[in-house]
Amino acid sequence: MNIHSSSRLSGLDLIRSCAILFVIAGHFSMNTGFQSAIFEGPSMFIQGTAKFFFGMGVPLFLLLTGYLNSKKEATWRYYKGGIRVVASYLLFSIMTILFRKYYLGGEYSWLEWGLQIFSFSAIPYGWYIEMWIGLFLLTPFLNILYHHIPDKKQKLVLLGSLFLMTALPNLMNRYGMHLVPGFWAACFPLFFYFAGSYIREYRPGISKIWGGVVIFGICLINPVFNVFFLKNHSMIQITGDPAGVFGSIIAILFFLMYYTWNTHSLPLRKMLECISRVSLDMYLCCYIFDVLLYPIFKDLWKWNGSAQAGWYLPVIVPTLFLCSFVTAWVKEKIFKF
Repeated sequence: MNIHSSSRLSGLDLIRSCAILFVIAGHFSMNTGFQSAIFEGPSMFIQGTAKFFFGMGVPLFLLLTGYLNSKKEATWRYYKGGIRVVASYLLFSIMTILFRKYYLGGEYSWLEWGLQIFSFSAIPYGWYIEMWIGLFLLTPFLNILYHHIPDKKQKLVLLGSLFLMTALPNLMNRYGMHLVPGFWAACFPLFFYFAGSYIREYRPGISKIWGGVVIFGICLINPVFNVFFLKNHSMIQITGDPAGVFGSIIAILFFLMYYTWNTHSLPLRKMLECISRVSLDMYLCCYIFDVLLYPIFKDLWKWNGSAQAGWYLPVIVPTLFLCSFVTAWVKEKIFKF
């Protein structure tokens, strides 16, 4: 959003900064063996609670996209704005390919490496860019659709319909069951986009206290269920994925709690704005630091598995966040030249 810093909404920068923090933290369980570890002990309980909370990172980014782009039109200026994202993706794809080839010893030909850029697999977290490109191209036309819906009630019907089509199947169609139509479940970005557009237009709000209580309560469902009903088993995610029913609820609640927040602290405003501006680049480079640093942490603390890892989460995640931020900040400065 190209507005002067004095009128920039601190709440949106806070949400974007939290979103990239949550994304980086969400990779914690992928890199520590949490998925296959026996769910027992306080460390695993902490990880089980945090895992669902951190999962709202991508939904927050999508809500922000709908909120900030709800008035965009199909103009040359709009499409030109996508060049920066594509350029960043290409740059970090090349960096990641070089890292995977010369540090990890990947044995692909240069043609195969190049094809991975186009299949969005050069960066293992590159799926988000593939999704973003489609959403970017559709945005002006999604806005036409949204703004021609005549009233608030029908816009809520649109959101409710998308919620049933995308979030409900994630909860109901699991463990061999198929209880609701699930063909459109992969269209969850549309639900969050229109939810962000709706929030910008009607400005709903929620108490931070009650919102926090509900979010924390939902994040406790998985670990509490596993503690009381399962023994000697890895954690079962009964609440579904971040784009499912419960994940959608906590992401929207978190957004509503903070999107109108503001601060008079100039250093804090500047810090959040700086993180917000480079958040995409942080996402694109964080894979390299995941691969580099997790083995170092495991060797340094000599943990035997995921059951021990939870105690180090407050150290590992900020370290990865800082490394990704510095890299993205340097890249941003270089691009300005």
